[in-house]
Amino acid sequence: RYNMSGYSGWLATTSDFNTSWIQVDLKKNKLIGGIVTLGRTTNTTNPQYVTKFRITYRSEESDSFTEYVNTEGNETFIGNTINYEPIFNGFNAHFLARYVRLYPLAYRNWPTLRWELYAC
Repeated sequence: RYNMSGYSGWLATTSDFNTSWIQVDLKKNKLIGGIVTLGRTTNTTNPQYVTKFRITYRSEESDSFTEYVNTEGNETFIGNTINYEPIFNGFNAHFLARYVRLYPLAYRNWPTLRWELYAC
């Protein structure tokens, strides 16, 4: 869950798109309908936020992650354009998952974010 009044957030240890990701364990399967992302800080001289990302997910019954693709066939999401305004992306193809991973694909200054998933 993101913290609107805070300044901290997840900070990738590398900018390598193939190895940087953050995962949440929802403790049980949930039907996921959307995501909100937000930048790391309100610092305007060095704003940090993810501008494009992809999602993978896995249910309790599965051994492997599935790439999320919406009903139009898109695999990537547009993230933030400024670091202090939350952006909502709805999943028009809802999915059942216990584990959800977010992979930053593009960013401003460094891949950092706060995020929250929305269950249906």
